[in-house]
Amino acid sequence: MSIGLFDHKAGFSFVSYSRSIVKDNQNDFFIGCGSMIALNTFVIGYKKYLLKSFVDGYSVASLQKIYGMSGDSNAACISLGLEKRIWKNFFLNTGVNITHLLKDQEFLIFPSFNLNIRY
Repeated sequence: MSIGLFDHKAGFSFVSYSRSIVKDNQNDFFIGCGSMIALNTFVIGYKKYLLKSFVDGYSVASLQKIYGMSGDSNAACISLGLEKRIWKNFFLNTGVNITHLLKDQEFLIFPSFNLNIRY
């Protein structure tokens, strides 16, 4: 579960939930959903850890279905970021998301900062 300004997995969301389908130390295939009240996102994607150290670096590639008040859209998203464990199951994530809205051929670049709770 993630709470914060956008999310590296679910994209446009303040609250999101993702579930790993297949996971090992370096790779994570996941499905998830997120909500920003008037905007909801469903996602399937892949997370790759690039650096495992005091702070972990990662990249995420995902396909998203975005539903909003003005209709729906399909999107492809790439995220790069850093992750730091702060206590047992709590992680801070920060990074940048690049989303390509397929229908409009529009690119959106926005930051992400959130608290992840893993269980």
